[in-house]
Amino acid sequence: MKSNSRIIILICFLLLNSLTQAQQPFGNIMEGFPSAIEELFDKGHPQAKVLGPGLFSNSPPLIEQYSLTTNQFAGTQNGSFYIRAADTDSFTWSITPKDGWYWNIDNSLWSPNGQYIIVKQTDDRKVPEIKLSQDNFEKITYKKYSRAGQNIPIEQFYIINPATGAKTAIEQQPNLTYVHVLEWSNASDKLFLIAADRLMKEVHLQMVDANTGKATDMLVEKSDTYLIGLNLLQGYSKRLQDMQVASFWEDKNQFTWMSERSGYNQIYLYDYTGKLIRPLTNFSENGIVSSIQKIDKESRTIYFLAHSDKEHPYSSQLYKTNLKKEEITKVVDTPGIMELFFPYSKDTLWILRSALPKTLQLDRYSPQGKYYDSPWKGNFSSIKENYFNYEYVTTSSADETIKLRPLILKPSNLDESKTYPVVEYIYGGNSYNVVPLNVLDKWLWEMNRLAQEGYIVVFIDGRGTAERGKAFQDFSYGKFGQVELEDHISVLKQLGKDRPYMDMDRIGVIGHSWGGHFALRAVLEAPDFYKAAHLNAPAIEPKEFRVAIEPFMGCLPKNCPERYAMSGILNKLDRLKAPLMIVHGTADDDVPIDESYKLMKFLDQRNYKNYTFVPYDGMGHIVMRNPEWLPNVVRFFEENLK
Repeated sequence: MKSNSRIIILICFLLLNSLTQAQQPFGNIMEGFPSAIEELFDKGHPQAKVLGPGLFSNSPPLIEQYSLTTNQFAGTQNGSFYIRAADTDSFTWSITPKDGWYWNIDNSLWSPNGQYIIVKQTDDRKVPEIKLSQDNFEKITYKKYSRAGQNIPIEQFYIINPATGAKTAIEQQPNLTYVHVLEWSNASDKLFLIAADRLMKEVHLQMVDANTGKATDMLVEKSDTYLIGLNLLQGYSKRLQDMQVASFWEDKNQFTWMSERSGYNQIYLYDYTGKLIRPLTNFSENGIVSSIQKIDKESRTIYFLAHSDKEHPYSSQLYKTNLKKEEITKVVDTPGIMELFFPYSKDTLWILRSALPKTLQLDRYSPQGKYYDSPWKGNFSSIKENYFNYEYVTTSSADETIKLRPLILKPSNLDESKTYPVVEYIYGGNSYNVVPLNVLDKWLWEMNRLAQEGYIVVFIDGRGTAERGKAFQDFSYGKFGQVELEDHISVLKQLGKDRPYMDMDRIGVIGHSWGGHFALRAVLEAPDFYKAAHLNAPAIEPKEFRVAIEPFMGCLPKNCPERYAMSGILNKLDRLKAPLMIVHGTADDDVPIDESYKLMKFLDQRNYKNYTFVPYDGMGHIVMRNPEWLPNVVRFFEENLK
């Protein structure tokens, strides 16, 4: 399921600076973006104090949580939990944690009446650490980090009465490792949680009594593979809330639930006993539900984006459905729909659209889908005509059973009588698609700069990636890395047949994070096809990936060592013929730089000299922010493909 695109828009404002530093022609594309819509983004209270870093160095920091009802902040300091009034820095009171534990403000939530706040304690004493460095190794820090199969933090949630400091532990099941707070009831007497086992094959939607902490299952969903995905991991609660996987209609004791149980993500209506009332959407009418955009409790209407165009499987259409009567209505079907906003009233739909080459605008519609006007458009004045020389193509999967939709970027001055080296930007993992669909995509700009240097750049989302249904995504379940490349190689060959300007003897590959893994895998498993690989913050060996790999493999390494061994690549380094460039930040706390050190150690043991390692001092996972990164990418492929 697609994450809320408001995140994309917020990132875009930050992206402007980084792209300018990389001398990208991004210009003032977001100039004049309406403040009324910016104000809809949850930026927290302006006086809330920053308490510490977020999940990763590139994540939003942890900040105090504010209650508008009581005008109080809740936060943590030195492991203790405190409450303070908004007009003072002094604590009203504070609570120390259990021995060996610490209070953690992540996923805390005030009740609407301000009489309660839910907050958790964390015990990560058994979680291993990784080493991070900056200032040329003068400054060393350590961070808790769980690889596949290793201990993860233990978390216990409490409901706290801020007037007295009394706390009530929430009933939690030991086998449900991941627990996330969704929302409070309007009366503040109940709390709704979602909990899942470590492999995400079992998900519980729960109602908690605020007075006793007793948790009651409202719905339990089980699967032979994983459910929902990475947003169930610890630290991703905000993203899970934004998905609105569950919403609660308390006046009717009903809730809605998003599920892929039919094979395609849809929305269902239940009562509080867990009885299915009816599906609110269905594949035959609206295709795959990609995201809930707006829930109007008053009219009992749900606006959602869905993929219903079979010829363009990733394009989005805006639909609405209603809890009062059985109807599914297509509201707007126009290219590039990203997000729905209601900045003023529910009488006007503001729809953000973005598509190549130069579509970035806000359109206004009636709730029935009548177009009014476009009050804002992106400023593309600094973007040269034909800057994006692109082509979306329909190809087939390697077994010719499924249509795929890759994107080709070409030089603006393409001369079809000449031949050009080809570079694939790859990711390959289950949770993320790479084919750019909008002009806010950061990799679109980076890779288009490479295209302007005389390359054909190709993006491919093959089987095993998201937003095409459960079977499509589960293609690689339990076989991470073992089956994905066949679609990538097949698509490139299909493209090359009809485009003689693509030099199929000069194909390179570049990938970031898990994409770095697949870039390395490409030159190992198809050494006569891929001729050079640029690895950015690469994760190398699946059995040593972060815990995020576990639900996609379906087991822990100790329980299925043979499965992880089959997904390994270090034992294939003898096949390596291609030049490598390995780029990693020394303070990367998502994929530690130890991954690259280990790869280099194995290369050195084999006396393999044809690689370059570039450590970026003090940088985290997003190494592309370094102004040297893009010139180094261009230089590497110039030296090895041209």
